[in-house]
Amino acid sequence: MSNPPFVSSEEAVSAQASRYFMGPCFDARAMRDLDRRSAAAQGITEFDLMQRAGAAAVKHLLKQWPMATRFAVFCGTGNNGGDGWVVATLLRERGLSCDVFLLGQSEKISGAAKLAYDAWCGLALGEVRSSDDWPTLAQRGGKYDLIVDALVGIGFNGSCRPRFERLVESINADAAPVLSLDVPSGLNADTGAAPAAVVEATSTITFIAMKPGLVTGRGRDVTGDLLLDPLGTPHSTIADAPSVAQSWANRLPEPLLKTRPPTAHKGAFGHVLVVGGNVGMGGASILAAAAALRAGAGLVTLATRPVHLSAAISRHPELMTCDIEQPERLSPLLQRASVVVIGPGLGEDSWSVACLRLALDSKKPLVVDADALNLLAADGGLPHIPEGSVLTPHPGEAARLAKVRVIDIETDRIHWARRLARQYRGTIILKGAGSIVVSQDEGCRADICSAGNPGMATGGMGDVLAGLVGALLGQGNEAHVAALGGTIAHAAAGDLAWRGHGIGLTASDVISHLGAVLTPEVGADAPR
Repeated sequence: MSNPPFVSSEEAVSAQASRYFMGPCFDARAMRDLDRRSAAAQGITEFDLMQRAGAAAVKHLLKQWPMATRFAVFCGTGNNGGDGWVVATLLRERGLSCDVFLLGQSEKISGAAKLAYDAWCGLALGEVRSSDDWPTLAQRGGKYDLIVDALVGIGFNGSCRPRFERLVESINADAAPVLSLDVPSGLNADTGAAPAAVVEATSTITFIAMKPGLVTGRGRDVTGDLLLDPLGTPHSTIADAPSVAQSWANRLPEPLLKTRPPTAHKGAFGHVLVVGGNVGMGGASILAAAAALRAGAGLVTLATRPVHLSAAISRHPELMTCDIEQPERLSPLLQRASVVVIGPGLGEDSWSVACLRLALDSKKPLVVDADALNLLAADGGLPHIPEGSVLTPHPGEAARLAKVRVIDIETDRIHWARRLARQYRGTIILKGAGSIVVSQDEGCRADICSAGNPGMATGGMGDVLAGLVGALLGQGNEAHVAALGGTIAHAAAGDLAWRGHGIGLTASDVISHLGAVLTPEVGADAPR
């Protein structure tokens, strides 16, 4: 892949920190417990652990910005601020220029953070500026080589005060790069939401374990380069803690890494039926069918309006096609199919509703995408989703299915993905930066895909994902594996396409890489 796997701080001294991460993610409650357990497991105090965090941050910033000599450190009154006091102290001890700006009253600082604050005051003879001084100083042209953000951390609960917002906006307006400690201030570490002002970090170093909000939603925009330092925490301590999600980079789930036997034949890898392509929207269904072909389906049939048949055959002669101007012509096709992909270019007229109803009545596993999702949201009288199906909404479609606003979905992507999985008794892929995959099973862990790139924000990408997931379902994978594997392979293929095309890559470019990323023996570029 074009980016290295997520790296530890020790590895980062010779490698760029990656936006990819593979491993468990923990919410704020679990992280507070992990902090205590990490210190106990290592036989150190909470203050010792805070000093390790500060030292890791200084090591990282000096490596990433070796020419920086003047620093501004912004501290809050909690433990995140404590990390900031340690950073400031270590920088000053190195003879570097460092100013500290405090948001809040020093009387509120307590515990380990108070020890770190006292250490700074002892070194700097009580030299602490109020954060209220910063905007004026910045306007006067105060020049810093780097800003360190230690204002809030995982304690942010979604409510912003005007004073905090003004400060964050001023930090973001400054030309200096920003290093955030643990979490960019203003970002919800559990959800990836940022309801108001949020620090836009150039780089974020997070401690002990990953937080889900750093790898999904708004977190993908504001973390910059992302680095995890476990601060010496034993692996067993982290493994024993309850995670809320698993983040995946470019490694496929183990069931998808099987090598095909030499005696393999087309009948062993499923028959995918793609239903869609209303008048004027044929491209979507053709893309979905092409993705199913490239993802290894044994057979693929495209059922669409007759006006699109010649284009489909000329582009992909491997496809079987059928004119379904009359929706009832779907019935024999549904009987022969292993799995049905419905929705790409389907439209929302009476023809569309008839096709969807027939697909639902077939009881075949479905991949429900695009217009089919909107029809489900609009018509409560449609049959239930068959068992083993996958729904692939983007936030707008998810909002319509859940009868809430898009902003509600984006406020807690994991929560709403879980809720939709229970509501429709299937597996959900909530698309977007850091796509979420969850199933309806009680207690099922959420999976987050941290791969992918902004070049994939273009028409047809969702159609490709739908056809890809359909192919993996047709090859006998259970719904969650097909959904997760499809999401990862889609993002990995997108990253390969990004290397060749950058902005301007198309859905067809992504399709061309699917076979390679799904075939472990192809070479070094395949996910492992």
